[in-house]
Amino acid sequence: MTRAPRVVIAAAVAAVAAATCVGAYAAYRATATTTGNAFAAGTVALSDNDAGTALFTTLTAMRANDTGTDCIRVRSDGTLASTVKLYGSPGGSLASYLTLTVTRGADPAASFGSCATFTPDATNYIGQGAGVIYNGALSSFPASYASGITDPAVGGGNESWTQNEVHVYRFVIAAGTNTAAQGLSATASFTWEARSQ
Repeated sequence: MTRAPRVVIAAAVAAVAAATCVGAYAAYRATATTTGNAFAAGTVALSDNDAGTALFTTLTAMRANDTGTDCIRVRSDGTLASTVKLYGSPGGSLASYLTLTVTRGADPAASFGSCATFTPDATNYIGQGAGVIYNGALSSFPASYASGITDPAVGGGNESWTQNEVHVYRFVIAAGTNTAAQGLSATASFTWEARSQ
């Protein structure tokens, strides 16, 4: 009969000791806190000065050796450095008979469609003349970001666009002399796409 009370007393002593240890451990504690942390994502954005108007609107009755020339300004409005590529979506049977030359440069007036004060970059990027970044058949123009023309840096490599950076592009479309082009038509859209680095 004396054994049961001893077990109960021993259990009670163990419970009190455990509670005392926990209480003693909790008494030694310290914290350091930093508050007011804030986070915001950067942006990647491009704009141009076309106001929703097509670059070429007057080349509707082309003859052999006709050309059309127009310029467009593209600006980086985002806060993040980005790589910009140019690609398009040419279509129609006339596209293979048209030659497209795209030249990058500067234009202080930067009036959409006008190349009156356009100056090409001095760099011969692809061996086709100062500032030229594409020279070939309209039908062969790259059709996606993956295959697009990466905007070049003047000193070599790829341009890293920063906020408010501006470039002007001159597009020249030229008809050849192949009589098979008679009566054919083509369409095209051109896209600059920026992706953060």
